[in-house]
Amino acid sequence: MKLKPLLITTIGAFAIAGANAGDYAPEAKAPIYEEPAGWYGEVSAGYDNRYIFRGLWFADDTVWGGLSISNEIAPGLTWSTNVWYIDAMSNALNYSEANVGTGLEYETAVGTFSAGFLYYQFQDGFAGNSAPSNTPAGQRDATEFNIGYSRELFMGITGSVMAAYDLRIDAQYYEAGLSKSWALTDTIGMDLSGALGYGANNYYSRLGGDLGRNAFTHGLVTLAFPVALKENVTLTPHLSGNFSGPGRDGSNAGTIGDNAFFYGVSVAVGF
Repeated sequence: MKLKPLLITTIGAFAIAGANAGDYAPEAKAPIYEEPAGWYGEVSAGYDNRYIFRGLWFADDTVWGGLSISNEIAPGLTWSTNVWYIDAMSNALNYSEANVGTGLEYETAVGTFSAGFLYYQFQDGFAGNSAPSNTPAGQRDATEFNIGYSRELFMGITGSVMAAYDLRIDAQYYEAGLSKSWALTDTIGMDLSGALGYGANNYYSRLGGDLGRNAFTHGLVTLAFPVALKENVTLTPHLSGNFSGPGRDGSNAGTIGDNAFFYGVSVAVGF
């Protein structure tokens, strides 16, 4: 499920492409390809030693690739669509996932508003290892609508909020984040971001009772260093820390532990 809310990630920064790094602050001279007016596309690929999405561990030793296309269809209004695929190379767990999404982003004087749709497909089941499709671990797909808002707050710090509704399990996810970027040189930047997630109606949580139904999922801190290899080619290594909340303790404790650090690298080519 790494695709995240479509426009917060794809246009505003995917995070990924891959590093969960958050939006680039507008004041910084970020060493990334400036999207031209009209149609714009990006191909990205990466490696992560651990795949954690919204605080929940899915697999280790993963490779992924994606393609996004966007177009400014009216002043300040951008449409985007993308596809993304991830696969675990580790023999310990068979896991693969494909995402398809589309959405709109509207930039105004008071901030940026977004709305998106995502379809997740889990080829080996939600928990991997080809679990039976009639069990929670064997869930084969999910559908999500999401909305978001972001704006620069002060001193180049960008704040963002988002809400997502999962139609498959009738549950909600909310997230708030802060991010800031610095230009270290003309070609190297540094991005620091943090996010706090909250799940409602038992959003992919193993915990029972009231605590499991509505609880904080996690806190995430990411440090990334985008490097402009060429005008339209960016290499981004990252280091992240995931800190499980009550809504993830029951799922992560037996796999990666309540708190985990992970790293990865991605490359993006704009066209």
